Amino acid sequence: MDAIERFQDLLKTLFQFETSDLDFGIYRILNHKRDQIKKFIQEDLVNKVESAFAKHKDERLDNITQKYEETKKKIIQSLGNEAFTPTSELKEQFKDTPIGRDFLLIKAQKDEVEKIDEIKMQVFNDLYSFFSRFYEEGDFVPQYRYSIKGHKYAIPYNGEEVKLYWANSEQYYIKTGLLFRDYTFKANDYKVIFRIVSAREEIGSNKATKERFFILDDEKPLESGEGDKKLIIRFQYRELTEEEVGHHEIGAGSNIAKQEKINQKSYDEIFKKVKDATLKAILGKEYKNEKPFLLYHILRFTAKNTKDYF
Repeated sequence: MDAIERFQDLLKTLFQFETSDLDFGIYRILNHKRDQIKKFIQEDLVNKVESAFAKHKDERLDNITQKYEETKKKIIQSLGNEAFTPTSELKEQFKDTPIGRDFLLIKAQKDEVEKIDEIKMQVFNDLYSFFSRFYEEGDFVPQYRYSIKGHKYAIPYNGEEVKLYWANSEQYYIKTGLLFRDYTFKANDYKVIFRIVSAREEIGSNKATKERFFILDDEKPLESGEGDKKLIIRFQYRELTEEEVGHHEIGAGSNIAKQEKINQKSYDEIFKKVKDATLKAILGKEYKNEKPFLLYHILRFTAKNTKDYF
């Protein structure tokens, strides 16, 4: 994967392309503008950069190539063809002559122009590095960095005796906390409720130190509410045991990808346990993005409780 594709993939992640079936908060706006955003990332961005670099490269290359050929011709006229090696390099004994120094300077400029493609790739690498510093696992957060190679951070300073400065200074963003509220939806005449019955979230912190996931309650995953047409599905929000990691087939990857695997397993287990044939047919029916109706709501429920949105 080259630098351009890597940056495009990062932008797709930042703009939450994988959440096209969510319709709340900022996701509703992103979905409305999704085609425009997608076109910008896949076409407009690359075309604009290519156009800018191509124009810059073509103009400079035409001028410098002409100067290079003219200077080379002068050397041949003054010093003869013997001044160059078979690979068109100026021989060592002529490099310190006035015309030799001019030739080497122009040749260095020509080599620099021909490296514009490398510079273009570096631009995309720098863009990737910058944007990736403020995003991690579905959260927009400033990641800690350290000065390297003599480059130091500069902060506003007016001579105060003590200066306090936060890493996320001037980033006007508030991390959305976990909601842990009941999630209710209608399935024709039926009412389905997702309920958190056990949650261990670190108080006072927006980022838990260990990975936590929404999984079905291991004691009583399903229960009937008041009346025959009410189903309560019970979830826990906690770390997984080694046995559960194996059961849900969780390997490497982001927390989002891991939660999606758990969601699929949860859907399969719930679907098997539902006894009402009519409700089962409704929950298994294809809905948005060809997902079963129940799985769509499980994905929406876990996303709404954990993802950043405004």
